[in-house]
Amino acid sequence: MNNFIDINNKKISYEKIGVGNPIIFLHGITSSSNTWNDVFKDISKIRTIYMIDFRGHGFSDHFNSYKWTEFSEDIKSFIDEIVGSPVDILGHSLGACVASQVAALSKKNVRSIILEDPPFFHHRRAGKEGISKRFNYNLLLSKSYNSKEEILKIFKDKSKLSNVKNIENIASNLSRLDYKVLEETINGSALIGFDPEKIIKKISNVKTLLLVGNEKKTGDVIIKKEIDFITNNMKDLSLKKFDCGHNIHEEKTEEYKEAVINFLQ
Repeated sequence: MNNFIDINNKKISYEKIGVGNPIIFLHGITSSSNTWNDVFKDISKIRTIYMIDFRGHGFSDHFNSYKWTEFSEDIKSFIDEIVGSPVDILGHSLGACVASQVAALSKKNVRSIILEDPPFFHHRRAGKEGISKRFNYNLLLSKSYNSKEEILKIFKDKSKLSNVKNIENIASNLSRLDYKVLEETINGSALIGFDPEKIIKKISNVKTLLLVGNEKKTGDVIIKKEIDFITNNMKDLSLKKFDCGHNIHEEKTEEYKEAVINFLQ
């Protein structure tokens, strides 16, 4: 069941399930809370989970701007207004970057963070051309269609996409996505004010679990040099590597849940 919080006269959607201390789940760009469908049940036995749809994603309203700093302020407001107590935050990709910035903004309200394949430096390294190559197809679909069925048909007509895991969720998410999220990501305006080195150093004492895929399979979302920078600057960090692509929670679900639950217990 979807619940909503008002932020700047717009609605942010979230689902709540489970028992125990609160944890917030933050999805990646173009996704939504449905990305956690295979993950949340086991974790909800030990934690109260809040699965949030970022602004412009899922069942949340479309906003005028999609800076990563604004995503972070939304989550900070959510913790203050809805949760009201210190939380753990689990984030994938964009969600991991946001989780880190929320911890930097409000250390007293964040017990720990779990970062799944965070693209802290990817935009800087790949440049506009590299980011555009990664997201242009999704931008075209989200800009051209607002029907899950239309996008799903396009996927199924393409042999390389027809057997993709969770293809219906992907189609649904793209049909609801505000395409300006991708436009701002590609042109770099979304990252204005987001300083990964400063954030990492500011959260150096926050208990952290860093989950990373095989960089050859993730498209170099995060590379060894960047992982080394994180591990060298964070004092309470656990690192786990997976031989898979960028969506670890979907590709290695059981190993992923085990790592998360062990960290939280």
